[in-house]
Amino acid sequence: MEMHQLRYFIAVAEEENFTRAAEKCFVSQPSLSAQIIKLESELGAKLFNRLGRRVELTSAGTFFEKRARSILMEAENAQREISEGEGEPRGRLRVGVTPTVGPYLLPPVLASCRERYPELEIRVEESQRRLLMDSLVDGRLDVVISSYSGEVANVEAEPILQESLNLVVPRNHALANKQEISIQDFKDEPLILLGESLVLGEKVLELFGRNNFEPKIAAVCSQVSTAKALVHSGVGLSILPEMARETVSPYNVVFRTLISSRMTRLLFALTHERRYVTSGAQAFLKTVREFVDERS
Repeated sequence: MEMHQLRYFIAVAEEENFTRAAEKCFVSQPSLSAQIIKLESELGAKLFNRLGRRVELTSAGTFFEKRARSILMEAENAQREISEGEGEPRGRLRVGVTPTVGPYLLPPVLASCRERYPELEIRVEESQRRLLMDSLVDGRLDVVISSYSGEVANVEAEPILQESLNLVVPRNHALANKQEISIQDFKDEPLILLGESLVLGEKVLELFGRNNFEPKIAAVCSQVSTAKALVHSGVGLSILPEMARETVSPYNVVFRTLISSRMTRLLFALTHERRYVTSGAQAFLKTVREFVDERS
């Protein structure tokens, strides 16, 4: 069993296709297929069910995938730790953020990192939390900044920021002049939610559920800017994080404090507990902490 066989196996498992896996690994498809057959022969078990152009893991393949990822992770850890040596952070760092975090946290943090660590290349992926967690566990991301409920194993979660959630209303709305608002004030208003796979949307639904109200959902979107635009247009009201208040916005909306103490969100810096945390990742996280401390 050789390392390149494990990499080919993982590529096929992810792509569910031999041709795409071969392209991903920069080898010919026949060569990759031959190595997978050799690996299956060594293990004495079939790893994939061939379903025409698509393939899927067998039960043995599913079991072996976890072992293969673990072996590759340890090899990567050793390589990173040895190659890093001493000196300034350098190399590539893969960072994942959710859409409700990226536009507000990343610009100042990345600008600071570029100035301090010119040899550090930071690549950003913005996506939904569930997809980011999958990428973190699979090794496609090094750091994720997101909310976290502890639902994924092998993840180190460092709390970095707790912020309030606010009701967002058009400036000419009756609630715009009220400083503190309860759910009674807007229970009959149409609401613009962030997608239910996002924690913010879930929190709004929980708030209504705790108070035995049925929310009137006017729209569901995935971007904070879309929610602001819809509020501005009079489609409905929305509940958004405090950091969204700080950005320059063309939309004539105001943020108002919610009385409910539960309407807050906690953001975490998430890393894989078994993956080596590079000096670049440490430098990035240090910059994030400093930015958060300055805002506090």
